[in-house]
Amino acid sequence: MKRICMSMLAIFFPWMVLLIHDNPGGAIVALVLQATVIGWIPASIWAWRTKAPLEQQNKSSEQSIQSSKLR
Repeated sequence: MKRICMSMLAIFFPWMVLLIHDNPGGAIVALVLQATVIGWIPASIWAWRTKAPLEQQNKSSEQSIQSSKLR
């Protein structure tokens, strides 16, 4: 559910995703980009790419926790 919510935020409110991930300067730039219709797409892509590595880190940490429980 969290993954879906973050994906929707990345598409509709990219500045908020960047702010959540502790990037206030990027959030301001994304907000300015979002103010223009043409800049909305690059801002959304930027926010999407910002959240993607964190999801991969979460998956790998979950797998390591599960493997340690099995031992």
